[in-house]
Amino acid sequence: MKNSRICGLALRFNYDNPEDFRSELRSIYEQEDLSREEIGMLLALDFAYSSTFDEAREFDSSDTDLKLLAEGVYSLSYFYARNSEDKIAYLVSKLAVDHIARECEREQEINLKILHMMTSFEMGFGEETLLLFEELMKLEKYVPVQKRFEYYNDLGLVSTQLQTGGNPLRFYEKAKELAGSPVRTLMVQLNMIDYLYSKNMFKEALKLLEKTESCNVVSINGYKLMINLKILLQMSNLARAAAVADQLESLIRSYGEWTDIAVSYIFLGHFYVKIGNISKAQNYLNLLKSLPDESLTNYIRGETLILEASIMQVKGEHFRALENSVGAFETLTLYSTTSPHLKDFVNNLFGSISAVFTQLIRELRLKDSYTALHTLRVLKICYEFGKELGLEKIDLFNLSIGAMLHDYGKVDIPFDLLNKPSTLTEEEFTEIMNHPVYGERYLRDLNFPKAIRDIVRHHHERIDGNGYPDGLKGDQIHKLVQIVAVADVFDALTTDRPYRKAITKEKALEYLKEKGDQLISKGLLSRFIRFAQHKEIIIQEKEITALWRSIISELFK
Repeated sequence: MKNSRICGLALRFNYDNPEDFRSELRSIYEQEDLSREEIGMLLALDFAYSSTFDEAREFDSSDTDLKLLAEGVYSLSYFYARNSEDKIAYLVSKLAVDHIARECEREQEINLKILHMMTSFEMGFGEETLLLFEELMKLEKYVPVQKRFEYYNDLGLVSTQLQTGGNPLRFYEKAKELAGSPVRTLMVQLNMIDYLYSKNMFKEALKLLEKTESCNVVSINGYKLMINLKILLQMSNLARAAAVADQLESLIRSYGEWTDIAVSYIFLGHFYVKIGNISKAQNYLNLLKSLPDESLTNYIRGETLILEASIMQVKGEHFRALENSVGAFETLTLYSTTSPHLKDFVNNLFGSISAVFTQLIRELRLKDSYTALHTLRVLKICYEFGKELGLEKIDLFNLSIGAMLHDYGKVDIPFDLLNKPSTLTEEEFTEIMNHPVYGERYLRDLNFPKAIRDIVRHHHERIDGNGYPDGLKGDQIHKLVQIVAVADVFDALTTDRPYRKAITKEKALEYLKEKGDQLISKGLLSRFIRFAQHKEIIIQEKEITALWRSIISELFK
């Protein structure tokens, strides 16, 4: 579709007011010598704009040729997809499926449903994509001959990512039989290679890739290079990966815009992380972050988070990196071809985090063995209670780390003072009260997220305002902080200390029932008491690695 006025109007879809939009629509219709496709695009623009913004149609719907409108909607949605306007492409295809598909002939209904399945897929809407996939599977015998290549290829793509419909290769093989051109055949072969990659069959994927021909289509050549690069990265063949990266960068320099350029930025970024060139990796991350919001699918957003996490990991920002990767995992649940490099990254990250925690516990144990084991018990109490509360994954992650480190500031308190068996002087108690400040300062220097630092600094704050160090009260104290605060008190009451013996769990819970609403909110307190009544928390220092592996694996289910 070459009419520049129609293209310009389509790209102003979200920005024109109704009067201006309808005026330009009518002007183009009356002044231009239009082809059938262009008239269909105008009808589709009118239909989509009026349906989206609840405006009157410029063209009377009773006079609209339904077949022409369906053709126009199809062309318009593809126009938006080609121009990286995936949200509007999805909107247009959804309007068509919701409002006109059922009234169309079977062939056009299938066309519109295939279109909407793929725009839903690009947006990361798994349930909607799966629903359309299942509908289209039942319509196989009605698919017109000229649509069968697209039908099978698209079913293969969705089957690969949603891991549904059996073996995706059966769809791709049918698509290859119907390709009818070298370019289409190559496109299907590359999709098959991506499927093998998603199943960790890297040698098989590379072997098939080496058999594929080149072509003159820039986007397909770029897709081929990008797949080649990500396979070589998984195989740790950095020498060959360097040559492919050089070719891919040359293609990007020669052609400023093509379909998968954002994905190329992602894997070029990972390549430079692997070889230790963080400045170039950061450059590709910056390019991804500078992309307009309307061109960002869930896939690109999730992959961008992984690349950023990889860079953070190299810089030693392990906890921010894990926080990023949790967000990426949730964003990319739909995309199985992401699995290999995301899972590898998480495994490597776990090793770094486990080592950091082991060292922190070792330092605490050297200073004060009670505090080390107390810390582990509070961690386990908070983790189990957080799961029972149904916390979001990232909140559970932050809660666990905050609980683990809540008393870390005690490494700066003299041993004799921490274990003094008699009453503390006012000056000594003031020094003890500084440990949350010491701990928060330490974590700030290590680039820990604010949510974790807040737990460390505020776990002695009280809902009635009588806590320390900042005298917070009520809603000023975050829910995660309150959880650590009550777990901290509960464990302190039920374990021996130099200056007093432990009390029973029953007495500790009675104390919380009587005094706990000065500590945390009443609703959270009652939940904690019910939880503690039926839960026994026993932990040894040697369990730390297994516990953290459990916590982190929970994040990535």
